[in-house]
Amino acid sequence: MHSTRGAPYSTVDPTVDNPSPIPTSASVSRTNQRNIATVSRTIFPTNMGPPTIVFVPPKPDSRLNDIIQLVTCLGLLQDSYQPDDILDPVARNWLLLTKNEQDERDRLKVLATDVIRAFKRDEFKDAKSVTEVVYLAPVLESDDFRYLLKEFYSGIDQSGLLDVHQLEGLAHLIQGANPGYLDSDDLVKVLSLLSTRLRDTHKQSTNHLYQLTLAVSHVLDAMADTSVKGVNREKIHEPLTLHLEELKGSSDPYLVYQAAYAYQALLCVPDDESLWQATLRRSGKVIQGVSGLVRAVKALDMYGFIEGLGKIQEGLAGTSEIVQTVQIAYDEAVSLAQGGQGFYSCLKEGLSFNRKCAWYTALRGADELIRDGQLAVFRKLVCEAPCRRDAAFQWGVCQRLGQIAANSMWNAETRHNAIAFLGEMYRDDEVWGSQVSVKQWIVNILLQLSTVHGSEMQSPAKLQLQELRMNGDTAKQRIYQACCDNGPGSHPLKATLCQIGSPSLLDRVQERPDVEGTLRQLRRQRLKGREKVVYIQPQAKAGIQASDEMRFPLMENVNKFLEGDQKVFLLLGDSGAGKSTFNRELEDQLWQSYKKGGVIPLHINLPAIDKPEHGMIAKQLRKAEFTETQIRELKSHREFVLICDGYDESQQTHNLYTSNRLNQPGEWNAKMVISCRSEYLGVDYRDRFQPGDRNQHSGQSLLQEAVITPFSMDQVDDYINQYVLVHRPLWGATEYKKALDLIPSLKELVKNPFLMSLSLEV
Repeated sequence: MHSTRGAPYSTVDPTVDNPSPIPTSASVSRTNQRNIATVSRTIFPTNMGPPTIVFVPPKPDSRLNDIIQLVTCLGLLQDSYQPDDILDPVARNWLLLTKNEQDERDRLKVLATDVIRAFKRDEFKDAKSVTEVVYLAPVLESDDFRYLLKEFYSGIDQSGLLDVHQLEGLAHLIQGANPGYLDSDDLVKVLSLLSTRLRDTHKQSTNHLYQLTLAVSHVLDAMADTSVKGVNREKIHEPLTLHLEELKGSSDPYLVYQAAYAYQALLCVPDDESLWQATLRRSGKVIQGVSGLVRAVKALDMYGFIEGLGKIQEGLAGTSEIVQTVQIAYDEAVSLAQGGQGFYSCLKEGLSFNRKCAWYTALRGADELIRDGQLAVFRKLVCEAPCRRDAAFQWGVCQRLGQIAANSMWNAETRHNAIAFLGEMYRDDEVWGSQVSVKQWIVNILLQLSTVHGSEMQSPAKLQLQELRMNGDTAKQRIYQACCDNGPGSHPLKATLCQIGSPSLLDRVQERPDVEGTLRQLRRQRLKGREKVVYIQPQAKAGIQASDEMRFPLMENVNKFLEGDQKVFLLLGDSGAGKSTFNRELEDQLWQSYKKGGVIPLHINLPAIDKPEHGMIAKQLRKAEFTETQIRELKSHREFVLICDGYDESQQTHNLYTSNRLNQPGEWNAKMVISCRSEYLGVDYRDRFQPGDRNQHSGQSLLQEAVITPFSMDQVDDYINQYVLVHRPLWGATEYKKALDLIPSLKELVKNPFLMSLSLEV
């Protein structure tokens, strides 16, 4: 369908039917058919399963790389998994080898327990250490899990000022708890604590209120799922209801929405009042909490789930009091639209703090589908849910789409689809309604995605925003512009947990020295000042005898080498051809893309190293102020790309790959890019660079070479343009090019990058 154009843009959707007495089956069928939306078939076309990580199995009794590796191991070893259940062959083979090795299983469990104990010993618990134990929580033994739960509870209870990190940790802990690990008493006590802190924090930081309300929502979700009973109405239920209702008056729309969500969850938790039991009897199984519906989703019984949502809607229409309440809210919303009131009021009128609504249950089902990677079914739910035109439901859907787009664990296509879905919900007023708060929320989410520097989704989000800028009539365009002027909201999308610290708790437990801090210092040092370098991507040919006409991009060729199985890349070229400049640019790009635990680029100026034929890497690391303990750590557990510059200038005759025993057992794990002047080498020069023994035929395939070719005239022009931009000389690019034209013999010389730079400086 096409979006409605020219119609006045209002804060309510005039096409949404008002609640009415329970319809007949025929009318329900017609209503459901009318309420089914459609989106492009290219958006979430198939179910794909949840995001996965690359599993690198540890060897028995060896040190683990990080907490994710430990979590994966313990997860695979849980009794619910059998080798035949595992799709990944690497993980399946590891499980087959380890499942019956009791000593190795016990060792991994002890490591997990030691991490929890290290967390408890830390007086200051920052976001990174909280993240680490939260990752570990779902695979803990029951006793360890409860020990961690108690630690979070005590930390929040005893802190004078609210500890937001531990609060977030508690919320994630409860959200991911294994069945049976939390009992009713645990959840009631946690809810009581959070309710008290919510009361004490009421007049304080909006951010703290938001985090508290978010944690309350997770606890209530868990209580609704497990059908917790015995929530004392006077001590917990009524005060919490009062606090949440008071938050409706906040000027922060995100806090208001989260409070409404928590209130809906609270309505799904039975209290000890007999009227609640009467409500359960009247409504049947559908309103007995969410867990039954969630099970329907897990079984992919979408018909049963949609039917359940419809029954909740019917239950709301079962009394005239409810109908009257909704009617008043609708009339007030129309008045707000006519009066031109803004975003906050529009949002508040779309949220319920006095009745149970289907949107909460629908969003819980959506969460289960997203966690399981059932994105095609998620799309179906969003399009067919009876509450799909409800502003609160659409807010929740948009929030989840934004989190998918922001989460780098999903593949690029899935993240693009999430952004496209947001765009369709914004554009198509006929299908999704014209509720201002939802449109503003969509623009806000896209603004957040577009401002994350370096993110893969930054450009797609910006492109989507450009497409939405002129959508709709002038009123809708004014709403869009107002969102852009205000900027992204104060509560960012929580797609993933923060990065784990270095050294991590697991590192400390395994007595692993910290190397990442020193690597960060080296990275900063090597990248400093590189923004003012004039650099033109060089072209190369396959060998000294190859024709200059058979040229290819050198950087692209080297990147393929780094991804492949070859070990040494020999870079040749005339004096001044740009070998050293390329080596620095390669190092720069590798440092720019470096991630913790990844391959380390190490630039080595060979003439500056004493006897590089032995201990070359350790000597360079000592120059960079790494300790001997750190050097041993790097040698045993990390990979390198060695960028060795100036083989000819160091007067070398040794094969540095073999003399440094690279990639031999117990030695350094590294690939080598090494540069040398072409005229320095003799006929049998390949013997100085190929890995392995010179008589081994297999060694030939591990060596690759390329020769840098002179600049083309297009590259000369590009160099001049860059030079003028970077250095801002008195002459402009046009003057330099005219000067070259006046001296024909100079044109041939400037095809050499070094002579080119000298000519421009002179």
